[in-house]
Amino acid sequence: MNRVHNPFRWVCGLALVCVLMLTACGGAPAASMPTTEATDVTPTEAPTPTAEPPPTEEVTPTTEVTPADATNGDLSSELVLYTTRSEALINGVLEAFNQQYPDIEVVVVSGSNSELGTRILEELANPQAHVFVNSDTLTMEDLAENGVFIPNDSELIQSIPEQYRADDGSWAALTLRGRVLMYNTDLLNEEDVPTSLTELADPQWSGRIGSADSTNGAMMATIVALNRLLDEETTTAWMQGLVDNNTFFSGSHTDIRQAVGAGEFELGLVNHYYYYLSLAEGAPVGIVWPDQGDDQLGLIVNSTNIGILQGVEDETLELAQAFVDFMLSETGQRVYSQGNYEWPIMPDIPLAEDVPAPEDFRLADINLKTLVEGLPTARAQVQETGMP
Repeated sequence: MNRVHNPFRWVCGLALVCVLMLTACGGAPAASMPTTEATDVTPTEAPTPTAEPPPTEEVTPTTEVTPADATNGDLSSELVLYTTRSEALINGVLEAFNQQYPDIEVVVVSGSNSELGTRILEELANPQAHVFVNSDTLTMEDLAENGVFIPNDSELIQSIPEQYRADDGSWAALTLRGRVLMYNTDLLNEEDVPTSLTELADPQWSGRIGSADSTNGAMMATIVALNRLLDEETTTAWMQGLVDNNTFFSGSHTDIRQAVGAGEFELGLVNHYYYYLSLAEGAPVGIVWPDQGDDQLGLIVNSTNIGILQGVEDETLELAQAFVDFMLSETGQRVYSQGNYEWPIMPDIPLAEDVPAPEDFRLADINLKTLVEGLPTARAQVQETGMP
């Protein structure tokens, strides 16, 4: 019972002007947020040329709600969801939600992190949405610092590890994704692929690599993480190496994975689920989970997230809480993570076929919810190195 609204029917010219003014003047933090992971923006809703259309090849989960989950059909009304995720990535779990809550109509408004983040701030005095689901931890924490989310003491949220949720529960991760190297198996052997992200700056990889650019939240989070795992000088040199190597930069991870699959270049830096999407299409691709050696960085991860927006109260707050709890329930986690080849944030949820568990890897020692503190430095490094 969900329907998709085109956000440009809602967003007037004033909002776009505000975004440009805030970006130019260094205003409200949301205006300078990195654009969401580009696959999560639908084509008609992309606010800038860097936004990427949704991957039509995404697999919609077919998992059915189990009888034990389908226990509450009493709530009824309309729930407005702002989300940076494409229809292909969100519709499956919305369908499962409506099996449990058939009388709740979920109205979906899609857009980029920068667009929806700015819109949420502008609407604080007159909220138009109830829940926000996105794919960029930096944006969630930035918005939380501006007080846009309602604290949430749900037992489900409080059971999530602290580094994957706000201290007051106002936002929480839904899934995790690892930063990996995807390669074309017709052009490279696995033993020739770098084992660390730091090796991508080696001149031997000149003209052979694709990567998301600085408009992408996952890439900016990677830069912030490298600053913490290494140091700013080393990370700046790494970024300069990517630029000097004529790396193909795009706001779209889908562009990267498709180009690697087509053999346009040999190697791409992506989130791990892009590899599984390409593999499902039959593309000749392999994957390397980098930085697993004792003297290496560990696997860098990022998250998709959820939060209830300020202004929601009374019965609508009950609807919003029901939606959040469903997304963190066994069924919601299974449908959402399996359909997108991601890692569920809750334990003991079966993974999509052939997807290894995060416990199989040595993860980088970083706290996702504090990454936003390093965003100004990362932006300065982008300017210094000329990274697109």
